[in-house]
Amino acid sequence: MITEQKIRNKFLITIFLIISACSDNQVPKGAYWKGDADFMHVTSDTMDMIYAVDVIGHEIFLEGFYEVIKKNTDEVIYRLEVKELEFGKKQDGNSFCRIWGYVDNSSILSYLYAQDCHALN
Repeated sequence: MITEQKIRNKFLITIFLIISACSDNQVPKGAYWKGDADFMHVTSDTMDMIYAVDVIGHEIFLEGFYEVIKKNTDEVIYRLEVKELEFGKKQDGNSFCRIWGYVDNSSILSYLYAQDCHALN
């Protein structure tokens, strides 16, 4: 009887630990950044980096639509439909992210590269 209770308790503790570990690993729903941003426009023929761009608010969310503008202007360069988020750290320890999405009617993903970028859950 005591052995069965110990086994059941260990099983319940294991299940609880697994559930609590999984709940801490939330998938980010968005991103915000405090640093500079650049935009890599990808087509079937070329990859063009446009430096010094901006998105109003410095914040995006998955499945949202955003206007990528030239920094310090109102000139819209592209309209981006956000599909994926990629977060990383550079060798100097600073964070960055790539915000992947479709531009206009393209079927090829392009990305916004933002520095000092953090996840929004």
